[in-house]
Amino acid sequence: MTWEELIAKAEEHARAAGIPVERLHEPKVRETALVSFRSKNSAATAKFQLDAITGELISAKFSGEEFTAKATDKQFSERAQRVLVLTGKESRRVGCDHVGSDHLLLGLLVYGEGCGAGVLSNAGLTAEAVRLRITTVGSAAEVALNGYGPSMRNVLRLSSHHAETLGHPEIEPEDFVLGLLDKADGPAINLFRHFGIDAEQVKMALLQKMSEKIP
Repeated sequence: MTWEELIAKAEEHARAAGIPVERLHEPKVRETALVSFRSKNSAATAKFQLDAITGELISAKFSGEEFTAKATDKQFSERAQRVLVLTGKESRRVGCDHVGSDHLLLGLLVYGEGCGAGVLSNAGLTAEAVRLRITTVGSAAEVALNGYGPSMRNVLRLSSHHAETLGHPEIEPEDFVLGLLDKADGPAINLFRHFGIDAEQVKMALLQKMSEKIP
């Protein structure tokens, strides 16, 4: 298809989603490449959609237990998988060889979608400010199994608990936020304290937002 045809198709999808097409301006079309892998031992797959020119990650999707984090037995939603990919990317960006809870907080802010990221933003946190703080003071060294340090694994376990309690079939980004807010210590909580964030207040705001979405 030509770029014009692709733009027209995108507008059709926008209409179907209830988006006012007349408000859409300056369309940009990216050449993308889908790179997929499968396990040698099972039907598990890993798929990455990349910018075909720069190699920048656009989205990622994993299936099967082999390609999901081992800190919890519960599966991650596509949205949560996207956050985890961004979390790893941000960890490398700030020069770390492990992934900690501070990087997860940064990954959620970079992702920027959903009520979880919304309440963090409303509390005054921005990806730029958190990234600068991590870069300035550094991220506490952690023994990282499979890349995830203890602080990250603990938050993932707490997130799994919240998903189970709230009846989520999969772990969602909002469960990550609740897991971060539950920690009494660790790098993410240190960031909350530095920026003057009231963890309990943010948690209550998030639970309220999530309850409003339930029919």
